Amino acid sequence: MATSIAFLKRPLVAGLILGLAVAPGLGACTPDASAPGGQIASDDACSNQRGQLTSIGDYFTQAMVVGAVSGGALGALTGALVSGGDLESTLAGAAVGGVAGAAAGYYSAKAEANSSPAMLVGGVYKDIYSENQQIDRTTTAFRAVRACRTAEADRIRADYRAGRLTADEARAKLADVKKKFEWEIKYAEDVGGKMNERGEQYSYAASEISHFDGRTRPPAVTSASYQVAGPLLSRVASKSTRVRELPSTSSRQIGGLKAGEVVEARMVSGTSGQWMRIRLADGTPGFVSASLLVEPGKYRGETQTVASRAETQVSAPPPQSAGGVVQLAETNQIKQRALSDDVSESRSVLSSATFELDQPITLAPDRGDRSAA
Repeated sequence: MATSIAFLKRPLVAGLILGLAVAPGLGACTPDASAPGGQIASDDACSNQRGQLTSIGDYFTQAMVVGAVSGGALGALTGALVSGGDLESTLAGAAVGGVAGAAAGYYSAKAEANSSPAMLVGGVYKDIYSENQQIDRTTTAFRAVRACRTAEADRIRADYRAGRLTADEARAKLADVKKKFEWEIKYAEDVGGKMNERGEQYSYAASEISHFDGRTRPPAVTSASYQVAGPLLSRVASKSTRVRELPSTSSRQIGGLKAGEVVEARMVSGTSGQWMRIRLADGTPGFVSASLLVEPGKYRGETQTVASRAETQVSAPPPQSAGGVVQLAETNQIKQRALSDDVSESRSVLSSATFELDQPITLAPDRGDRSAA
C-alpha cells in the first residue's frame, strides 16, 4: 500500500506542477507592444483611446490565466493518472485541460466556494453580469479607437490637400496610422478570443445551473448562428423600421431607422429570411430586414445620414435565479459576437482606401515642388 501511495504522489505532484506551468501560457497571448505599431508616441492623437482599450482588455487577460491554471492542472492530473504517470501524457493532459478543462474548472471552483445552490447561483450571476459590463466597455473603447484612427487619416489627407504635407509625408503618416490600427485590431481579436474562452466557462456553468430549475432550459448557442460577409454597401431605409439585436424577428429591438436614413450595411447569411447588419449613429450594430433597405438610387425621396441611436435600455437585469443566469450567459454570447463583427469590419477597413491618398490633385503653382498622389 505504501508503494502504491508513493507511486500516486509522484504523478499527482508532477501533474500539479506541470499544470500550473503550462496553463498560464495557454491564456497569455496579447500582442507584443514592441511589435510594429505597438509602441505609441506621447504625441499620438489616439493614445487616450488606445489606453482605454488596453486597460479594459487587461481584465480579460489576467482573469483568463486563473481559469486556465485550474483547468490545466486538472488536465495534467487526469493525464498523469490515466497514463500511469509518464511525462508525455501528463504534458498532453495539461495542454488539453487548459483549454477544455477551464470550463468545468470554473464551475467546480464556484461550487466549492459556495455552500448552497442559492449562493452558487448568486456567485455565477454576479460574475457574468460583471463580465457583460466589461465587454460593453471594451466594445465601446474599440469603436472609439477605430473612429479616432479613421478621423486621423482624414486629417492627414486634408493637410495634404491644403499643401501642408507632401505626398511622401502624407503617405508615411497614413502608413504609420494604419500600422497602429493593425496592432489595435490584433489586440481586440486576442481579447475577443479570451472573451470567448470565458464565455464557454459561463455557458457551461449556466447549463449546469439550469438543472436546478426544471422550467429552465440550458443556454442556446446564438453566437455561431449567422455570418456577416461581403463589402460595406450603402443602403436607404425605405420606411420606418425596427433595428434588432440579432437577425430574427423574435430578437430584442435595440433601435430604429426612419424612412430615408442612409446606412452602411453588410449581408447576413445562415438565417431564416434575408437580413443586413447595419450600424446606428452611435456605433451600435444591429440587424434590419433586407427587404426594407434599398439602393440609394432606387429611393424616391429625401435622404439623410443615419441619425437614429440605440434605444436606452432601462429594463431591470434578470432575476438572480437559474433562468437569470442562463439569460445573462446568452447575452454574453451576443455581446462577444458584436465585438467580433466590429473587428471583422475593421479588418475590411484596412484593405480599403481609408489609409490611402486620394487621386492625383493639382497643387498651387507655389507648391510645385510637391509630388502628385
